[in-house]
Amino acid sequence: MFSRFYFLAQSGAGPSIHPGPLVVGGPRLDVEVHVPQPLATLLSQQGKPIPKPVHGLALIDTGASVTAVDDSVITSLGVQPIGVTTVHTPSGSAQQNQYAVRFMFPGSGLPELSGAQAIGSILRPQGIVALIGRDALSSIILVYNGPVGMITLAI
Repeated sequence: MFSRFYFLAQSGAGPSIHPGPLVVGGPRLDVEVHVPQPLATLLSQQGKPIPKPVHGLALIDTGASVTAVDDSVITSLGVQPIGVTTVHTPSGSAQQNQYAVRFMFPGSGLPELSGAQAIGSILRPQGIVALIGRDALSSIILVYNGPVGMITLAI
């Protein structure tokens, strides 16, 4: 289980737990995006280097049906598409590539999320490298405690 409190900096009094940062930024946690394990095994067997994981923030998004990873992360990992899917957004529909990825959540105590599929998307302008959608959340208990400014995740 992992819990995170969101703090508001107050001049002179130090930080205090406050829902404001959770409301503004959404529920985020540290993430490492790795190549999928079968690809890591293949590269190792071929004597090729395994790309280093990409560190950043992931936004937990109950409004997203699928998990997404920033296109630049996918490019740096050298992961090839495994399919294409239609994504529906308020702006319309679009075809986007699907990729196999593996997520780790350093410092959280949460187990890795392996065998995950994610679409490639443009996320870095939002300050995130991944968006955890309902497909991945289907195996996670999420408690969003807005009044306290806290999230809890359990697998």
